[in-house]
Amino acid sequence: MAQMNKKMITLCTAAIGAIYVTGIAAADTIAVQAPQSTKEFQLGQGATKKAYTYKDGTYTGVGENRIGAVEVAVSIKSDVITSVEITNSTTSYSVSYIQHLPNEVLVRQSSDVDVVSGATLSTEDFQNAVDDALQQAKQA
Repeated sequence: MAQMNKKMITLCTAAIGAIYVTGIAAADTIAVQAPQSTKEFQLGQGATKKAYTYKDGTYTGVGENRIGAVEVAVSIKSDVITSVEITNSTTSYSVSYIQHLPNEVLVRQSSDVDVVSGATLSTEDFQNAVDDALQQAKQA
């Protein structure tokens, strides 16, 4: 098998590093905007009325397990999740492990977020807290 010389290895390493940095910079500048959609149904004779799953407002949810708890505030307007904030965290890990998850909720309009490697239980706490808040919004 042929060996690569040091110059080629250096060039490849530089190219991979440049691609990586570009990806990180692009990810940091993505604007998160909640979708502006509502559901409609027919009322007869062409009239329509918006049917909302969630009632407008800000709801607090809590998710907990053996390593601690996460508390969130979820704001909803016109059936759209407009903001999610981690208001308290008592998990074994720093909140910095899961601080990006509120943006994922806004993008996906769901608590179905990617599990953070190394902070699986903290991620589950966060998901359960968002689910708790959304359940309250449905029942309001």
